[in-house]
Amino acid sequence: MISTFDHAVALCGGGPAGIGPLIAAAQTGRLDKLLDKGVLLIEPARAGAGSMAHYRIRANSLGRAFLECLELLPPEPFGGLHDLPETTELRRHADEYPPLAVVASFLDRLGEVVTGMLAAHPACRVVRGLVKEIHLLPDGARVRVDASSGLLTTTVGQAVIATGGRPMADFRRTSVVGDLTLDRYADKLSHSESLLDLRRPMPPEQMRAIRQSGHAAVVGGAHSAWAVAALLLADPELRGPAGEPPMVTILHRSPVRLFYLSARHADADNYPFDPQSDVCPASGRINRFGGLRGPAFDLARAALGLAGAPVPVSLVDVSVDEPVVRAAAIAALDAAGAVIVATGYEANLPRIIGEDGAELVAACSPTGTVVTSQTQLLDQHGTVHPQLLAFGLGAGLPPSDAVGGESSYHRRADGVWLYQNDIGHIVLDQLLAGLSLR
Repeated sequence: MISTFDHAVALCGGGPAGIGPLIAAAQTGRLDKLLDKGVLLIEPARAGAGSMAHYRIRANSLGRAFLECLELLPPEPFGGLHDLPETTELRRHADEYPPLAVVASFLDRLGEVVTGMLAAHPACRVVRGLVKEIHLLPDGARVRVDASSGLLTTTVGQAVIATGGRPMADFRRTSVVGDLTLDRYADKLSHSESLLDLRRPMPPEQMRAIRQSGHAAVVGGAHSAWAVAALLLADPELRGPAGEPPMVTILHRSPVRLFYLSARHADADNYPFDPQSDVCPASGRINRFGGLRGPAFDLARAALGLAGAPVPVSLVDVSVDEPVVRAAAIAALDAAGAVIVATGYEANLPRIIGEDGAELVAACSPTGTVVTSQTQLLDQHGTVHPQLLAFGLGAGLPPSDAVGGESSYHRRADGVWLYQNDIGHIVLDQLLAGLSLR
């Protein structure tokens, strides 16, 4: 057993998820207890927004949700955030879904305060670098970092992995319906990141193919799928000879779910929902986690015929393997100039070595990397590793009493507000419980 550590906690990743537990601690008066034990923050770039700054879509929450943290954070050292230009700009979007670039600018300034706070604390440290390997120990972990100053190895009591997500490793073999997989369309495939992330543009030949065919297919039915559809329809480079947008077919396995503040709002819109399984018991909201919001909501609402003019979006429900469904799916995929896969992410984990010296393979489900309701990582054998926590994009938590959400939602819950509140409190509780044992 290890009796001393370089730091009690290593936060591997300084994006919205990584700094979330620190924000939760500051909001609840538990920050000093955590920092005094020693926190190491490891982030290859600036802390704050992570990859969010590169996404060209709007947020899935109103602007006021991102500003809510300011109401509970202590004046020192967070008071200066209130009057920054980035905060003022975000306030302009308080009652709408702001561009992620606007949210990112605010989060980067929040990250500056967090890193400054850690750097000033004698027991804490900020390292600019990339976590390459985590070696689990009987009572902690050894973390190897490719830092700007060279290779660094440090021992910690607990390691928190919040390094963002990456496309599911097997997304090219996604099953559309039955044994019909996307392998046969390999030359047409792109991940949704190619539309959402400015750093990973869609190949030019696929853009040309969409324009020439006048058709694109999107596999998936959650927010990213509809965000991709909206981008395809709005892109002037994809319009046909008469200026018409491409036809977009969305092949979805789950029902198209819309978000509403209450049952009254859903009823007023003639939106059908299950009063038991689609309602979050904690908030009363309809499809709180799984429902589409913002531009995705507007597009889906029009596609469902609930409002607005018709849109060039067709839906193929592939939840049942029937001949007519299979034929419709094949027709849409064959006609499409490009097929965009929007079925989710897995956690961008570093190499992990178990206590026995063998490489540890994390458990992964169709909804991403598997963690417990306390954010503890599970390996492929179902073993829990309490000294290794993981959360964020690709490793969100399933709905529970602690995070709320509707029972019909079977994917993973994540988001900036959750990182700073419900999920942040769960991670913080795990870290403080671990500290009490040392």
